[in-house]
Amino acid sequence: MFKILTLLLIISIPFLTGCVAAVATGAIVGSDMASDRRTTGIYIEDGSIELKTSTAIAEDSQLKASTSISVVSYNRVVLLVGQAPNESLRSHAADVVRETENIRRVHNEIRIAAPNSFLSGSSDSWITTKAKSLMLAEKDFASTNIKVITENGEIFLMGLVTKAEADKAIAIVRKIDGVERVVQIFEYIQ
Repeated sequence: MFKILTLLLIISIPFLTGCVAAVATGAIVGSDMASDRRTTGIYIEDGSIELKTSTAIAEDSQLKASTSISVVSYNRVVLLVGQAPNESLRSHAADVVRETENIRRVHNEIRIAAPNSFLSGSSDSWITTKAKSLMLAEKDFASTNIKVITENGEIFLMGLVTKAEADKAIAIVRKIDGVERVVQIFEYIQ
């Protein structure tokens, strides 16, 4: 029942205005933190890592001019996704990110390509929303422990999960139209 209510709240946020939207978003983040397997400190640190690394990429003149890169951190493991025109800039982005404190590992999944179009980004958003919704609706499944990122039809799964949870998440996302590849960046727990 909680998952259904959370899903309804998430869906309704775009229709809320002002303080109501902020309170609703705060409630979701609070409930996410309560069920998250990361400690509160690591949860906050992940947000800090994302901010610092995204800023470092945006302030680097080479990367700013010709790449499209997104950064996600989960349990201090960083995922880089997006596009760079050549291997040199792809590697440079990872090097810039590695300079940030408290990162345990960097997964560089930046593809050598021109930046994605708006249409591709819309499709990716739809795939991510569909994946999260299907996981949330799954009975007896800890969907809040899995972070879903989609880039150009590739779906990336991060989180602290059991092997059974990972297998279930992969099975769910593989069935979604538009998913071309599933990349798992899980850390396994007992």
